[in-house]
Amino acid sequence: MNLAEILVYTDIRQLHQIANHYGCECNPHSKNELITSLLSSLRHRLIISQEVEQLTMGETHFFLLLFLDRRTAMSLEDLMAKAGIVLESNKEKKQEEARRHIAAAMRRGWIFPAKSKTVGLYQIPLDIREPYLQGWLEKWRGEHRLLTPGPDAYRDEGTALCDDIMQFLQFLQQEPLPLTAEGGIYKRHQQQLFQFLHVKEKTLQPQKWRFGYGLHFDLYPDRFSLLYDFCYFHKWIEEAEGRVAITDAGRERMQLSYEDQHYHDLIRFWMRLYKRAIPNLPMLVQLIPLIAAGGWVSQQTLLDTLLPWIKEFYYDAPADILVNRVCKMMVHLGLLRVGQDDHRQWLYTATYASQTWLRKYNGFTETTILLK
Repeated sequence: MNLAEILVYTDIRQLHQIANHYGCECNPHSKNELITSLLSSLRHRLIISQEVEQLTMGETHFFLLLFLDRRTAMSLEDLMAKAGIVLESNKEKKQEEARRHIAAAMRRGWIFPAKSKTVGLYQIPLDIREPYLQGWLEKWRGEHRLLTPGPDAYRDEGTALCDDIMQFLQFLQQEPLPLTAEGGIYKRHQQQLFQFLHVKEKTLQPQKWRFGYGLHFDLYPDRFSLLYDFCYFHKWIEEAEGRVAITDAGRERMQLSYEDQHYHDLIRFWMRLYKRAIPNLPMLVQLIPLIAAGGWVSQQTLLDTLLPWIKEFYYDAPADILVNRVCKMMVHLGLLRVGQDDHRQWLYTATYASQTWLRKYNGFTETTILLK
């Protein structure tokens, strides 16, 4: 629902709270005047700009988690989970502070109880999401600089990862591959296989500190690890009797022609697989293309902007998570292009895929995957 429709059904007490927050001058006893005044305030570009400017780092984080989520209704548990991502307090204090974030968002007119038979649902007016996100982006662009033109050369991997899934299945179709005692493909076979893939990677020594991002993340390089896990999850390959082999389902998959849906399924799978380690991943995947649209943004600028909203994951520091687990994988998935400037500084820009399909897709609703 849009703001005007929501305000009609909103409790008079919340209307007073919002009016007090924005300093609206109107007759507080007239609901009609309150609604008219609030419609003007909440949609006014200058007021939106001022509101975004005054947000603390934590409030901005919560705001982005709310407004980048495209669900039309959320439960109190959903809102509490978003506030929990922002906070680092102990469990008891965390719930209290989370409720404060939600209450503040209601005073700002961002969240309203939904007019629904289901008790405990909340909604964000559809027509204020884009103005507020644009208000934040204008503030960000006032503080940071997009580079145009970009680097002389850049890498755009497009849907190459989907093509390489087919290459992997074709490779296994020749003959199954034996597995080491650790459960990985032997390095010599990996090297042979990698020669057929669009993006060349180096084999890894088994590294037990690499975990949390897939079944054999300790044995395979990042891109191939995702490719392997995607095939394993869909049962196109199986590990049995000390070897990995293609299945009947894998052979059937090879007979199908490429469809965009296969590419979209791969992106969804990556988000579900990595979301457990990076709870903020849905926000980051939506926000980075917004930042990197219309020009090139440096890796350092992304670090300066996003690092406060990323928490370490065991061995992975926040900077490593952003660079290696998010940006690097978004390049592999065709959501970002990457290049280097004359000073060998890494630069990123959004691709067509991230500006179209990704804007319609809501990663916040995806459940996590834990492969075993």
